[in-house]
Amino acid sequence: MKAREKALKHALLQAQRDLATRDYPVIIVLGGLPGAGKSELVHQLNEWLDPRFVTTSAQWKHSDEEEDRPYYWRFWRHMPPRGRMTIFLGSWYTQLLYDGASGRLEPGHYDQQLKRIRQFERMLRDEGVLLVKVWLQVERATQQRRLTEDSLRLRHLPASARAWAEDYAAAQRAAKTVLQGSDGPEARWQTVDADDPHERNLIAGETLLQMMNAHVARSAPGIGETAAARSADGGRAAPSQALATLPRNLQLGKQEYRALLREQQQRLQKLAWQAHDAGRSLIAVFEGWDAAGKGSAIRRVTAPVDPRLYRVIQSSAPSDEERAHHYLWRYWRSLERRGRIMLFDRSWYGRVLVERVEGFAHLHAWQRAYAEINDFESQLAEHGSIVVKFWLHISPEEQLKRFREREHTPHKQHKITADDWRNRARWSDYEQAVLDMLQLTSTATAPWTVVAANDKRYARVHILQTLCDALETALGTQ
Repeated sequence: MKAREKALKHALLQAQRDLATRDYPVIIVLGGLPGAGKSELVHQLNEWLDPRFVTTSAQWKHSDEEEDRPYYWRFWRHMPPRGRMTIFLGSWYTQLLYDGASGRLEPGHYDQQLKRIRQFERMLRDEGVLLVKVWLQVERATQQRRLTEDSLRLRHLPASARAWAEDYAAAQRAAKTVLQGSDGPEARWQTVDADDPHERNLIAGETLLQMMNAHVARSAPGIGETAAARSADGGRAAPSQALATLPRNLQLGKQEYRALLREQQQRLQKLAWQAHDAGRSLIAVFEGWDAAGKGSAIRRVTAPVDPRLYRVIQSSAPSDEERAHHYLWRYWRSLERRGRIMLFDRSWYGRVLVERVEGFAHLHAWQRAYAEINDFESQLAEHGSIVVKFWLHISPEEQLKRFREREHTPHKQHKITADDWRNRARWSDYEQAVLDMLQLTSTATAPWTVVAANDKRYARVHILQTLCDALETALGTQ
């Protein structure tokens, strides 16, 4: 037995060192009833592995910080970077198992949650993540004996976890349903007999090693074409028919603009506090052509709002840390608590715009991003957030005029770069990407508003009116 353990430890350390050179992370999900030995297995894995490069995320007591954000935020914030490993002791399965055993879930909601889990794990797989799901199976007699011996830990479990531990039959039924409903090609469950602690640890460790070696041997995942990817290439209208028909001559005079701006800003000021009091967040996404006026429009939005209520998130090129994670990771992490306003100056749509056009994301990566983004935004809406998205559209002639103005205005020269001119030269490619984005990601809960932005005054008032209308509708104050 000692020789077996020694060989396993050496092999796991070798696999971990190899992982550091790979372009994917490893996520280990540990499941099982209380008393199965999950914590003991975590201790053993940390002893066998180099603990500097493995993190344990213990999800057992939910904080108000977590409850104030969409459910999956608590997991996204602990996602490992490429080349690293995270052990989830408590995961996206935990609450579903508790609710299932207690009978609090309607069948339809059960199916909905399982579907969300499968989508989440499919997205991880498509990104190249090695997801290892281990379920520790323990007999009732063994469980009772261990819980009696470790009564201190049982007393410190949340009430839902204690109920889960006490009703063995109900817990087993819930586990069977959840495991069967989530045991798909995205990630198979590995069931380990946990009655013998030493054998449990060895089998779990050997299972991890086997899956890490197999993952290296396989070709890179995530390159298969999905249904969402195929839909991105079919049935598209010509951009000239979809965007060029937007009126170019919509404009406001100075006096009219000032009056409307003041009116809408006063309206927004009141609505921002009402949303805060109601615990409803506003998430506004600003996308558009270079020099379309996104920044100046955002400043008109924030001007009347108390600074404690909003945050502007600038989305520039990802840092090394951000590149080491899924592209949505940095946006999940930036989500504020309930009742706040988040204004994204460019956003997750970079995946299907600049990354698509410039080739920073390969074909299947940006094609599957439409479905991933829709799922992300649906989670925001399900949590009560009001999601409003703007595409600021200007003509090529207006963009050229603004570029020239920036070049000849000293305090604006920093706004014009060689990248802006290069992007302009690929106008038709970007236009097609914009059209696909509008067609494939405008949903009932997260609609796109295309803003005629040749006249900045008109665009600013239009944006303010749209935000106020969305807030009033959601709050029922219209």
